Amino acid sequence: MDTKKQNIHYCTILSSEQWIFLLEGKSSVNRYKCLYRLMFEAVRTKTVYSIKGIKIALEVGQVATSDVELAEYLGCNRKTIGKLIDSFNRLGMLTTKTNNRTSVHTLHFLTGWYVNGVLLTNPHYVRPSATAKGQAGDIRTPATDTSFSFGGQCNDQRHEQEADSTKCDTFPLSSSLCSSETPDLPPPNFFYEEETDNPHIIDYGNRPFDNISTEKDGANDGETIPT
Repeated sequence: MDTKKQNIHYCTILSSEQWIFLLEGKSSVNRYKCLYRLMFEAVRTKTVYSIKGIKIALEVGQVATSDVELAEYLGCNRKTIGKLIDSFNRLGMLTTKTNNRTSVHTLHFLTGWYVNGVLLTNPHYVRPSATAKGQAGDIRTPATDTSFSFGGQCNDQRHEQEADSTKCDTFPLSSSLCSSETPDLPPPNFFYEEETDNPHIIDYGNRPFDNISTEKDGANDGETIPT
């Protein structure tokens, strides 16, 4: 047994919408393989990635790879990869930054890794509620500086999304809903008049009982109550 070989388990959370996208259609295999490639190559420690004279600082949960490399891996054309990565971004699974050398993908669906039984968390993981709200309609973003570091931008976005996810409205429960006491109910014949030659039901709606008593007294004095 190779003691240097690490036993790695990947921890992911996907929504039903994301699962449906991965499963549907003839391209489902390529979608799985592409997502696995990104997850497999995501760094677990801060790393400096060099390509054609450019150095890119990768943070935990990020991976640098171009559409050309992914196209060669999947055996398809670059335009297909471009559409697939855009779909991953729209679904909130990734945030992609590009330049003229490569693309840096930040993984939001990956919560972390178990490496030899030790849990390593992904700081760029976004909780489902924040993903659904903050990532809707997003596509990959071109980078304006060729010697860039994506870490700060992604951290700012993650903190904003987590702040949004923690905001929620609270509604106090009415004391009457929480009370275990039995409410005082009117007598069963309260809403019925005494039997007459022409009995009928009087509907007082939601008016207070005091007003009802007054009206009943008036009716006893000879006031006619419309039916």
